[in-house]
Amino acid sequence: MTRDLRVRAAQPADWPAIAEILQSCGLACDDLDPSLASFHVAVLDGILVGCTGTEAYGDTVVVRSVAVLAPYRDHGIATHMVSAALMRARANGCARAVLLTANCPNYFARYGFSLISADRLPPAVRASREFQRQEGALPLCMCCELK
Repeated sequence: MTRDLRVRAAQPADWPAIAEILQSCGLACDDLDPSLASFHVAVLDGILVGCTGTEAYGDTVVVRSVAVLAPYRDHGIATHMVSAALMRARANGCARAVLLTANCPNYFARYGFSLISADRLPPAVRASREFQRQEGALPLCMCCELK
């Protein structure tokens, strides 16, 4: 299945499909600002089947909104998208990536993410939309050095 998969940077015309994917996966999309987030999309047979977004705050990138439509899960699509997002962050000079997760710490540990206290993150990251939206939800905070 993934032989025909293409992962590419999202384009403005992709935003409706990205919102649909996020909603179908139970992830928030109402706080997304296309000018703020850099998204990657996974395209299979001309259909957007997944997305992942990042938001840069200085030399730290927040990974968010990793989503794959249910019929396409368990085929490595998220792996390709997260790898592309981290590669892009490195190319843009980011030194670390952080994320919040409530139920996938083992998945992100594959990329070198480990648990960290959110208090150790720069104030701009803690003030980001992703962190503010999760406030009080007690998700796990994870960090990965990119350099």
